[in-house]
Amino acid sequence: MRRAAGLSFLIGILLTASAFAGHPEYLFAQAVAKYQQADYSAAVELNERLLKETGVESAAVYFNLGNSYFKQSKLGPAMLNYLRAQRLAPRDADIKANLVFSRQAVEQYESEKQQKEVSRWVAPFMSLSVGEFKWLTAFVWMLTGLIFLGLLYGGWPMKRVLLFTGASLVACIYVTAAFISYLSDNHGRSVAIKPADARFEPSEQATVYFKVPEGAEIKALHSNGDWLKVQRTDGRTGWVPSAAVGEI
Repeated sequence: MRRAAGLSFLIGILLTASAFAGHPEYLFAQAVAKYQQADYSAAVELNERLLKETGVESAAVYFNLGNSYFKQSKLGPAMLNYLRAQRLAPRDADIKANLVFSRQAVEQYESEKQQKEVSRWVAPFMSLSVGEFKWLTAFVWMLTGLIFLGLLYGGWPMKRVLLFTGASLVACIYVTAAFISYLSDNHGRSVAIKPADARFEPSEQATVYFKVPEGAEIKALHSNGDWLKVQRTDGRTGWVPSAAVGEI
């Protein structure tokens, strides 16, 4: 496990502290201090309180929370918070390292070949956060418009204007399709925060179809009361208690 005192994490602390003011900043500083003192229960409480009371998402807070849960051997909540941190900071080396380490501890219910592959549209953009991907898509469309206007009013022959604009439009369509696929792939991404039995129907009396181990990455499809229909990476679906799942 990489320590929370890693360089990127310290930078995250500074950025978070500058974004917060007064009470939230104090809570985060206290959470980090409690983690360093090995008081992991207190660190969890302070980080959860910070997220609940401020509503501000921070990769540094999620990372510290994930580390605190992991130290308590709570693999499900640790995985959930590492993945939330990665969603906000996908290129952070410490988050990646701790996530890899945690995944190795998860009881897998499928072989490596059964793991869902990343869509070919999305693969080149996996290092981007949702916000960065959104801005990239908007930028490509805006750039295409500027290219068209610049060529049109720059005295270029119409054939060349259409040729270069057409090439730019192809890039726009590709990036937009990748963004839509990215949102689709990530919609409903969840983690089992505790072990659960996936049943054929949303009822305790229903037959168990398969087991979902703590820390397993699944996809939430839809809910029915206190039950949630989930899908694992091999395509199988089943109903589990909603309280057993945390959405990324």
